[in-house]
Amino acid sequence: MAGWRGTVAQRASIAIGAFYLLIGVVGLIVNPDFGTGGSTSAKQFLVDWNGWHAVLTLLLVPPAFVAATRPAWAIGFQSYNAVANSTIAVWVLFDKTPLGVLDLPNVATDVVLHFIVAGISAAVVVVQLRRDRAAPRAIA
Repeated sequence: MAGWRGTVAQRASIAIGAFYLLIGVVGLIVNPDFGTGGSTSAKQFLVDWNGWHAVLTLLLVPPAFVAATRPAWAIGFQSYNAVANSTIAVWVLFDKTPLGVLDLPNVATDVVLHFIVAGISAAVVVVQLRRDRAAPRAIA
């Protein structure tokens, strides 16, 4: 794949996938607890972690990397990522134990990180769509 020059959305999908892989593994190391309900626990490293939060983060890695293989898929993934992370950030503002398995006592850091990731993905979508519109059309 020497000389591969993916689109902005494709490169961002790889970067976000790598980020999710890194922080998901770190999250499992920080707190591998899979408690539920009242026995849910959290330990903070950037955000509040437990096993569930780490696994949910790691589940986003394969779609991010697969999306990077095609420009349209990368735009779709980035769009999904922007909406999903924004939705999660708003949800966490109102529920400090989402799904009964995530324990988020330091909710502010989770909200900020989710909005930052959502903002990055939204910006990638806007930039990519503008580049695609500005690109010269091939004559068929």
